[in-house]
Amino acid sequence: MAADVRMERPRFPHGRVLETGDGAYARAYSLLNESSALSSARAFRTMQARPLFPASTRLSLGLLLLLPSVVQGQRATRATEPPYDVLITRGRVIDGTGTPAKRADVAFKGGRIVRVAARITGAARDTINATGLIIAPGFIDPHAHISAIAEQPDAQNFLRQGITTIFNSLHSLDQPYPLGAFLDTLRIAPNTLWTAGHTWARKRVMGTQNRAATAAELDSMRALVSRAMDGGAFGLGTGLEYIPAVYAPPEEIVSLAQAAKRPGSLYVTHLRDEGVALELALAEAIDVGRRSQQPVHVSHLKSTGKANWGKSTAVLAGFDALNARGARISFDVYPYNAYSTYSDVLFPGWVLADGQDSVSARLRNPALLARVRREMRDIFEAQTGGTASSVRFRTMPTAPEFAGKTLAEYLTARGQPSSLDAAIDALIALQRDGGFTAIVEAMNERDIEAFLTHSAAMVSTDGDLVTPGKGFPHPRSYGAFPRVVSYYVGQRKLMSLEAAIAKMTSVPARTLGLLDRGVVQQGKIADLVLFDPATFADKATYTDPHHYAEGVVHLFINGQAVIRDAKMTGARPGQALRRAP
Repeated sequence: MAADVRMERPRFPHGRVLETGDGAYARAYSLLNESSALSSARAFRTMQARPLFPASTRLSLGLLLLLPSVVQGQRATRATEPPYDVLITRGRVIDGTGTPAKRADVAFKGGRIVRVAARITGAARDTINATGLIIAPGFIDPHAHISAIAEQPDAQNFLRQGITTIFNSLHSLDQPYPLGAFLDTLRIAPNTLWTAGHTWARKRVMGTQNRAATAAELDSMRALVSRAMDGGAFGLGTGLEYIPAVYAPPEEIVSLAQAAKRPGSLYVTHLRDEGVALELALAEAIDVGRRSQQPVHVSHLKSTGKANWGKSTAVLAGFDALNARGARISFDVYPYNAYSTYSDVLFPGWVLADGQDSVSARLRNPALLARVRREMRDIFEAQTGGTASSVRFRTMPTAPEFAGKTLAEYLTARGQPSSLDAAIDALIALQRDGGFTAIVEAMNERDIEAFLTHSAAMVSTDGDLVTPGKGFPHPRSYGAFPRVVSYYVGQRKLMSLEAAIAKMTSVPARTLGLLDRGVVQQGKIADLVLFDPATFADKATYTDPHHYAEGVVHLFINGQAVIRDAKMTGARPGQALRRAP
């Protein structure tokens, strides 16, 4: 391993080159692999010299005689006002800290929890009998794609999972600009958090050019990132496996992360590679954190490609060793063996520069096709399960009838074999015509379980805002959180329900600096989910994805019900959370 790290220019499988700089990558790589009353005489005389009220108003002064009765009535109203807005009784509280569940009542008022006790008496505007239900903190999703939240403000597919707060990490999607002004306009159901988007900033300044930024371009990107941070972003978000971020050298990322640094900020990344060069990509992320003096959060940690299965052991040992030495590294996981992304990840980065016309021209150039095919063979093995059946189309503009079908089924329908060569040729033709999105089965269950059960792990959806019956989404958009409970807790028994809930609540709250959320505790904000542990489950599958999760009976966000008796209320109490200055 050490010999590979000392190479002058380590190369990622997409043909991207990473400079090793001062050796920090090598050190991290090695560790990853090792384990005011007015009162004056003047004022008084002035008031004596002129009437206090105009004549038209003096006629009404008799009304002032009514004031004592009005005040008395207000006092009576306050005296009879219920002490609680909502009182939840007879439930089992899992408070989010990982401690055992306990029988308790929970009361909240004005959007905050005011009491948690074995038994609470007193009147409430609304009382809920939670017999048979779990009362937990609202779930926090540390990574999802919700840039279209203004158009889909209810985010029902997230709420039905018990999610009350969503972090839009902006790996590949565009960032609203200016971010602060956009956040001011949001009227939505869930709470949201946002990053300053690197991919968006680079595209705005440089388009999709395959080159390093000039000093002036870098200054422009830094200004965009800084403005987003001043607008409330929680940190810089990168998606280094996507165009055009893939063309950014490490020094660009470090410079932008430094521009993003604020009290409480963090660096959030979709790694440059998640398979064959996973360790090196992690080392790069860790070095960005070290040089920008910020914690690092890795989104959807995984090891993709059959040839890379089993890397979880070394990667997690490396995380533990680095954190023990003072590094601050966290990660999230979604509980599926397939990822969902653009077809771009199956092609060498150099092919994808400068827009679709340039991509199409390269893929029609006979002089380049041999190189493309050769490099794609390695990429296919590193990014998929190794077979054409492991790639399932989500959207394919040139052949929409194949949405939900696999690449193998596509080949068969065209009378072609499901061989690697045939698969690559089909992928080239599809990319030449505009590309597609796909669900790719490329992860191993043992790695998923190892990542998920690690003490630092959080649960994420990596999901999208979806509309039932529209398109062919990854089931994670509908079911990631309940799947952890129903499958990994209920069936596989890999962890306790309390431990799983902590991964969905207090752990992400602590990582993101949401100190008044994530636990059921007096004084905390009343983001609460009440679910039936016997029925809380995901219903979406790869082949039949459009099914909401079941089992969430009541859901409160900032003290207001967004789901009541398993029905959406239409309330939109969500807040655009901003990093505390």
